[in-house]
Amino acid sequence: MKSLLHTPSLHRVSRASTLLACLAAFATAQAQAQEAAPVGRSGTSLTPRVTLSQTWTDNNTLSSGAKDAALITVLSPGLTLASKTGMLKGSLDYAVSGVFYGKSEQKDRTQQSLTASGVAELIDNFLFVDGRATIGRQLTSAFGQQSVDQSLNNPNSTEVATVNFSPFVRGRLFGLASYELRGTYAETNAKGTSVSDSTVVGSNFRLDSASFGQVGWWINGNTQRSHFKSGVDNNTALVSLGLRYQPDVDWLFRVNAGRESSDYQLGVATRGNSYGASANWQPTPRTTLLADWQSHDYGNSHLLSFEHRMPRSVWRVSDSQNVSTQTSGNLPGQNTNYDLLFTQYASIEPDPIKRDAKVRQTLLELGLNANAAAANSYLNAGPTLVRTQGLSFSFEALRTTLTASATQSTTKQLGNGVPPGGVGGQTGNIVQRNGSINLARNLTPTTSANVSYTQSETLSDANAVSSSSTTLRSVTANWTMRLNPRSSVSLGGRVARFDSSLLPYRENAVFATLVHQF
Repeated sequence: MKSLLHTPSLHRVSRASTLLACLAAFATAQAQAQEAAPVGRSGTSLTPRVTLSQTWTDNNTLSSGAKDAALITVLSPGLTLASKTGMLKGSLDYAVSGVFYGKSEQKDRTQQSLTASGVAELIDNFLFVDGRATIGRQLTSAFGQQSVDQSLNNPNSTEVATVNFSPFVRGRLFGLASYELRGTYAETNAKGTSVSDSTVVGSNFRLDSASFGQVGWWINGNTQRSHFKSGVDNNTALVSLGLRYQPDVDWLFRVNAGRESSDYQLGVATRGNSYGASANWQPTPRTTLLADWQSHDYGNSHLLSFEHRMPRSVWRVSDSQNVSTQTSGNLPGQNTNYDLLFTQYASIEPDPIKRDAKVRQTLLELGLNANAAAANSYLNAGPTLVRTQGLSFSFEALRTTLTASATQSTTKQLGNGVPPGGVGGQTGNIVQRNGSINLARNLTPTTSANVSYTQSETLSDANAVSSSSTTLRSVTANWTMRLNPRSSVSLGGRVARFDSSLLPYRENAVFATLVHQF
């Protein structure tokens, strides 16, 4: 019988440990030799990086009985690209990770992550292209297994890629009005399943009157066709006329009315009236109150939000409802650590590209996960009506950063599409409740520590034929040290508990991570 010391999996872990030590030494030596390169005069910056982490977990299979203790090594080369001048303005963050399992029968794999957005000005002040793309992991079923670490062996998650491409032209008509004509194309693909894959194609035309005093008008028309590979197709069209009234710089009121056609409810096109009103109050650049309500045959939509920024904190309260034709169950306006700090730094750095770099650097120094407060998203296979309510805040003292959020979303199936909740299909509406709190503190100029608690609950509402529910709770603590301006290392541990009638489990883990920027 071959000795355990000579198994390929243990050799991989040993090699990874040696690589971790060598990489740390190399990073320190390189940073001592030179400072970080400044952003070029062109306004474009490219920052390659490599992340190496090792995790010991006592339950890689997320099982209540047949636990599989494992050493997991993740090697992630990546890069951050930002451009703030010239023809292209935007940012991109991409990484590809090799996940290696030691002392486990689990097969090694790779996974990707991408967040990109930008706008290209192809013809000065006329032709533009707006684009967004993401790659990440999502749950295939809302009521299946969930985990706090994407490297764990969770058969209920898959890699999902989305892309949104939107060319548009804008200009003015004889100084009397401005116009914008836009086309959109969006596509979503999930690895290993085609049930939730979709494409969305649309067009939009808008004509706004020039500002003449306190009153103005606009005309808006749009069409959209969404196709799901599961066989669900939907078409919508809307033409509306609106009036706006701005009595002073703090207040803005709008009303609109028009005709709308959609097949969300019956599967065949029905026509009806659509109308609504909105109000916006912004007494200072740091305070905004927005209320909007629209009437539709398939379900009314609304948005009520309040946001207030202070020098060291930001507060948000929101309640929204709208139709989603995307296949992912992401909550609109997720209150992640990145999202909250990005809003808070608006008064410090108005340029969004520079602010993005500052927020990412702060999160790295504090050892905070940029997406820590995000709700677990799941795949859908048809249009849904989503209502989301949220409360969040962040506070940044001299050495301490506190972020917290609480959200609830209710997802309702529209028409004859596949019920929300993923491939398994669930009857009735799905309710998600998510909460998180994170406390980070700078211990010294080069070290910090943070502790976080998260809870995610998914359940069927009172309209469901049969009730289902899951709850995931976790506590994570870690210590981070900045080795030099380019490198940092962190050590930590976590405890997770998943309560479910079918697949409950507990998991404990310790981990070490090294990040080096070139």
